[in-house]
Amino acid sequence: MLKVTNTEMGRVIFVSNNLIEVTATLFNDPVTQIRNNAYVCLINLAKFTFGMQAIIDADILRVLVDKLVEEKEPEILILILELMELLLHGDMATPFVLNTPVLERLNTHLVSTEWRIRQLAAQNLGSISFNVDGKRQTIEEQSIPPLCEMLNDTISDVRCSAVRALASLAQLKEGKVQIYDLDKLN
Repeated sequence: MLKVTNTEMGRVIFVSNNLIEVTATLFNDPVTQIRNNAYVCLINLAKFTFGMQAIIDADILRVLVDKLVEEKEPEILILILELMELLLHGDMATPFVLNTPVLERLNTHLVSTEWRIRQLAAQNLGSISFNVDGKRQTIEEQSIPPLCEMLNDTISDVRCSAVRALASLAQLKEGKVQIYDLDKLN
């Protein structure tokens, strides 16, 4: 399936034969490599607008939000966050995902011991806060304090993702006030 999603014809066949849902069932496989392959397959598909929209339409975002809590393997959690970040660029993905507990779950990953998980959690918050409703809900969910703490992270990629998310949230007055009150402007 991994190779099939790397070609245009393969992606069309993959989607038209409803293999997205079948692949998503592998997210629960006890073998880490099988779960890894399932996520990589959908990541390959999501890199193309056609595939991205098909994955969103298959309600996989809701499954990914649940996997943010259920998955314990860091390498698989990274793939989940990468797939979510790709999907958040699709039409109607943000309004849909805001009807899940995604913000709370992403906030918990902002303090992960794995730098890549911290970075991707911040990137996902930045993508969610692209529209006004996403900004408001992200601010209300108290994402700004942990993002501000990430400005002191030892990994520059983590700091960069935190700044990107904070820049988006600072477009609303409430976001500016929170960042200012945390004394992080210096």
